[in-house]
Amino acid sequence: MLVESSAVVLRTRQFGDTSLLATVYTQQFGKCTVLAKGARTAGSSHRAVLEVPNHTYLAFYRSPRREVFLVRTAELQECFPRIRSSIEPTAAAFLIVESMLLTQQPDEPNPALYSLLVQALRAVEQSTHTPFAVAIAFLLRLASALGFAPSLQLQTTASEPTLSFVFRTDDGALIPLPHHSKGTVLQTAEVEFLRTLQRLPLELASQVDIPTELAHRLAQGLTQYLQHHLERPLRFRSLELWNIRPVSPSAE
Repeated sequence: MLVESSAVVLRTRQFGDTSLLATVYTQQFGKCTVLAKGARTAGSSHRAVLEVPNHTYLAFYRSPRREVFLVRTAELQECFPRIRSSIEPTAAAFLIVESMLLTQQPDEPNPALYSLLVQALRAVEQSTHTPFAVAIAFLLRLASALGFAPSLQLQTTASEPTLSFVFRTDDGALIPLPHHSKGTVLQTAEVEFLRTLQRLPLELASQVDIPTELAHRLAQGLTQYLQHHLERPLRFRSLELWNIRPVSPSAE
């Protein structure tokens, strides 16, 4: 059956000598894989359209008996030129789309999550600061959409001030150090960044100037949090673009 839907390109792979496989997240059908025959030949418009993280409009033949659907037409809706212009917006956008690639199951549509994905890419594109804050805010909302929003509750006592916390992997609570919990160590000011990004709209998160080193650690902590709750290993290759390295201790 020929169907049509807006879609965001999450991943592409070569297929044969001239064709292209693309994993897309569609508004109508959720995540699916489509085949664009001849997309890698000279003169084909499909190759330019089916690039990560383009926002597209696809017509394809969908069948419940198949796992890969043949593309009939592919039209470009948004190509996000700023995302392609430098490493920081590229890294932020690729983490956003990869988180959808790794956490979503095929044929499980979620129009609200699709809208959030498009909104996040637009926020990265329009960011007036380093766009890492948008990616962090998106991961927080993705966790919530999946049913395990981190609580980010401060587990403190009034007897003495707390300077360092553990963002706990199992429930997303913030536990004062010293504490034997697995998670990411954050200072008080860094905790406030995380809590602020949880409540800010994505378009406002694009205006937050978050320190790069902090963004790296929050990205690591949140991807580990997703992996823990989905109970399967998730390899976020896009984190390599963030140049993440062991810049701070992790609590075990």
